[in-house]
Order: sequence, then structure tokens, then C-alpha cells
Amino acid sequence: MLDIFILGIIVLIVWFWWDTTTKREIAIKSGTRIASDFKLQLLDDTVHCTKIRIVRTEENWPTIQRIYFFYVSTNKENRLHCQLTLTGYRMSHWHIPPYPQLH
Repeated sequence: MLDIFILGIIVLIVWFWWDTTTKREIAIKSGTRIASDFKLQLLDDTVHCTKIRIVRTEENWPTIQRIYFFYVSTNKENRLHCQLTLTGYRMSHWHIPPYPQLH
């Protein structure tokens, strides 16, 4: 019985690791799309998850919500601290602070 419990814990850890890496790739792609829409450059090495929690979807099913922070750049020197929220596999919220437009 203990063997089944330990195997279940290992499977759960592997699934969570795989799900986390998959969601990070989704966050990088979503962040890249948002940055290009605003003519910014995503610094993709800066994408990191800061908060994980379980929430309910609109259909009332539990899912994992992850909040990612990342930096974008208007030029090679300026950095803007941005936020992206993934609920399940979809982006539910994003935030880019105001920045001066360069022409």
C-alpha cells in the first residue's frame, strides 16, 4: 500500500513539473505576442512564475492559475516590469505599465 502511495506522489510531481514547463512556454509565447503588439521586445529569460493557486473556471471547474512576471524593453536600456496571468491554458489577464513612446 505504501508503494502505491509513493508511486502516486512521484506521478503527481512529474505531472506538475511537466504542466509547469508547458505553461511557461505558453506564457513566453503570450508575452511575445503582447510585446510585439506594443512594439516592445520581450526579454524571455526574465519570465518567471511568482504565484500559483487553484481557482474555479466560468464553468465552475477547478483549475490552476499562474501569475508570471517578465520584463520588456522599449530600447536596449529601459526595462518595464509586466505581468501575465494564465488560468488553465488561456491568458486571463495581462498588464504593461505606461511607458513613453519612442518615434
